Amino acid sequence: MNEGVVLSGNLTEIRLPTLLMSLYRDRETGVLTLEDSRYKKALYIKEGQVVYATSSDLDERLGECLLRRGIITLQQYEASVEELILGRQQGRALVDMGAITPSELVESVTQQLYDVMFSLFHFKTGTYTLELAPFSTLEMITIAIDIPSVIYKGMSRKTSWNEMRPMVGNPSFRLRTAVDQPAFVADLELNPDHEHLLRIARGGLPISSILEASYLSQFDTLRALWIFLTLGLMEREDPKTKARYEAAQHAETVIERYNEVYTFLYHQLAPDNLNNLELMIHDLAKSHPALAANQLDLARFGRLDVDQALVAVRTIPEAERMATLQSFLEEALYALVLECDRRLAPAKRVAVHDYIRRMSSPQGGGGA
Repeated sequence: MNEGVVLSGNLTEIRLPTLLMSLYRDRETGVLTLEDSRYKKALYIKEGQVVYATSSDLDERLGECLLRRGIITLQQYEASVEELILGRQQGRALVDMGAITPSELVESVTQQLYDVMFSLFHFKTGTYTLELAPFSTLEMITIAIDIPSVIYKGMSRKTSWNEMRPMVGNPSFRLRTAVDQPAFVADLELNPDHEHLLRIARGGLPISSILEASYLSQFDTLRALWIFLTLGLMEREDPKTKARYEAAQHAETVIERYNEVYTFLYHQLAPDNLNNLELMIHDLAKSHPALAANQLDLARFGRLDVDQALVAVRTIPEAERMATLQSFLEEALYALVLECDRRLAPAKRVAVHDYIRRMSSPQGGGGA
């Protein structure tokens, strides 16, 4: 989308989470306004993050929020409303009269913004207007929360089965945890039950089987699947998806085979060679910068970080992935063997080479 564009439409034509994900992917800046017969609310978005929110619902004003939480008295609330009528900011008026401290004002406004932000997910009908243009935050107490986190928490509050049903209603549909998990997944603060669902669906399962294996109620499980499909954490299974998953599984198996050999060599060298091993990783980074990045675990614990390696592998063109990975793993093995040859006594060097030959044989099952 381009700056200065104003888009509008009906909320029955596009779901709010879908619209928000589009803004996140393009790292847009602008104001998204939702309006129905009762209220008008807006999200201020800056480069894919929600930074501010407004609402015409009087019960979502700052004074009402503070009164509801027992932070101010009715008398203080009424006095702040009079100041509001005179054109003063309600929060500043409450600070000046000693009802709240400046830090309490920031904390309360932040909570108010979160409440308004998540309340937008209760819009079922109405219209939206999206104005893509920079805006000033000079007079605002702002937040900064990535849109996927807003969607995850906002959709978790939804209770409308009819909104979920078109996407997850058929128990025979097969779902699979996405092979290429989006980078934002680490910031979602997934609860343990949701993490469990993502783990059990790695190999692909019918929705009916996921419901049986879940620790949540069926409705809560279906809502989680709805959220995962919206955010791209899960996907419908198809032959192409299955092939990509199996390729990722193969890469993980190969890395673990080499890790077994690396661990053996590491223990022969002992931890007193840590500095030499870290230098080895730096040398590997010259020929394999992507795969060697963030792999100091090999020097410190004698193992590659498998998850980090799989993330790096996905940055390599698909046709070159396994060959590049194999080259990196072999080079790391060669570097460790060379370190053993330099530092171990002759008898230990012989034992090391015998072990590697065994692991390289078909009977040994190793990848080295």
